[in-house]
Amino acid sequence: MRALKPIIGIALAPAAAAAVWSTAAVLAPALGRFNVTFPLLCGVAVSLLFYWGGKGGRLYITAHELTHALAAVFSGVRVRKISVKKNSGYVLLDSTNAFISLAPYFIPLYTLAVAAAYWLTGRFWNPAGLRPWFLGAAGFTLTFHLLHTAGILSGPVQNDLRKAGGPVFSIPLLLLLNCLGLAAALKLLFPGLLSLREYSARVLAAQDEAYRGVFSAASYVFNTARIYFTHEAV
Repeated sequence: MRALKPIIGIALAPAAAAAVWSTAAVLAPALGRFNVTFPLLCGVAVSLLFYWGGKGGRLYITAHELTHALAAVFSGVRVRKISVKKNSGYVLLDSTNAFISLAPYFIPLYTLAVAAAYWLTGRFWNPAGLRPWFLGAAGFTLTFHLLHTAGILSGPVQNDLRKAGGPVFSIPLLLLLNCLGLAAALKLLFPGLLSLREYSARVLAAQDEAYRGVFSAASYVFNTARIYFTHEAV
């Protein structure tokens, strides 16, 4: 299976690129409805300033290692030790798998924690007055997750990606998962703002077009090479 993962990654690459393009095209107009999304966008702006100011590194490392540990527990793998330092961290496990290795790169732990806190608060108090604060916190934590994930993936290849099957397999898969997760999060935060059916249809149409383009390009290269070698043989 490990030998097949790079092939799977290459096969997923057009789908991932199309998903990124479609997600940006769908979510940008939706988020542009400022009368609805203003609190969320305020959280996004604060998170951007936080990141550009070089803040939050240890917070991200903490979430990263905790997500590894929680994914391991969910997978039935024993967690022996968790270490979090200022610029690094690790989790010592009995074993690992692709889900455990990649979980921090597509699961926004702080966003889930904020959502759980909001839900619990709503069991005891009217959450209406807290909703703008919740949306701001959701915008902050989602952006925090995406910025730090993008920063790590754009740098040196992480051991997590190697353990999962290599960057060729891991990066397209993570792009797909983050696109789907972002669309699902926006749907949950603003149920009337986004149609998942329309979003899915747009993504699938873009992916179909991407694969058709790849197939056409491959056919052109193959036919050109065949003609060239036929003439050379003559």
